[in-house]
Amino acid sequence: MEIDPTRLRRGEWIVGASAVVLLASMFALDWFGRSGAPSSAASTPGVPTTVNGWDGLTNLRWLMLIAIACSFLLVFFQAVRSSPAVPVAFSVIVSVLAVLTALALIYRVLINEPDGYVDQKAGAFVGLLSSLVLVYGGYESMRQEGIAPRDAIAPSDIEAIRLPSTSGS
Repeated sequence: MEIDPTRLRRGEWIVGASAVVLLASMFALDWFGRSGAPSSAASTPGVPTTVNGWDGLTNLRWLMLIAIACSFLLVFFQAVRSSPAVPVAFSVIVSVLAVLTALALIYRVLINEPDGYVDQKAGAFVGLLSSLVLVYGGYESMRQEGIAPRDAIAPSDIEAIRLPSTSGS
């Protein structure tokens, strides 16, 4: 299995980059925080005033991880496979998971924050934006299905063999 980055098309580059950004934003950036006067939960020792995406999105984080893993698999299979069947299947899977993730993040970030956290931080918007870019990358990957020109084998002439006639001896 030879990894060939020249097989990656624009859609797979977008999918890979947005999956990396989404994964990094889940752990490295704060998504939600408490604002205003210190509440009893905010002043309680051991209760954080900000949370990252992993800690703030307890159920949604699994959908996000599955979408990220499938995105990485799409990029991997496109880079190693000369036939388009597996990458096309993964581009469909990534597109569906990305749409579900984006819709769930729109709801969670813009409409309904986690309990006790009322202030969205930069990580929430970076995660939301990267999930929307993931949708676009999955769509682009599906749109550009096919094989790389270097993997296309030119058909050669096939020798035809005539069968003997069955109408007589």
